[in-house]
Amino acid sequence: MATREQGRILADRVPLPTDDAQRLSWDLGTELAGRKPERARLEHTEGARSLTVFEATSHTVIARFRSAVGRESFFGLATDDLRDALESLPARWRVTRSEF
Repeated sequence: MATREQGRILADRVPLPTDDAQRLSWDLGTELAGRKPERARLEHTEGARSLTVFEATSHTVIARFRSAVGRESFFGLATDDLRDALESLPARWRVTRSEF
């Protein structure tokens, strides 16, 4: 039950299909993001939240969500799922860079 509730809260804050995303540890996410090319960046219009997307493989990406207080969460998901999410972003999010 706690996991389901956490998923709903996360879905309200992160503009990604969280049901399809795999949450990564901070250590793994930081290491991968440091070695992979940045492909997209999204910013929240009402605060300092951001989402940066890195290419992991030809079919997957790593997404780094940074909260307004600087906390980072990492997710792995399919590139196609990310493309779909970018096409239907909530109005509070804007794309500042995208190679998709």
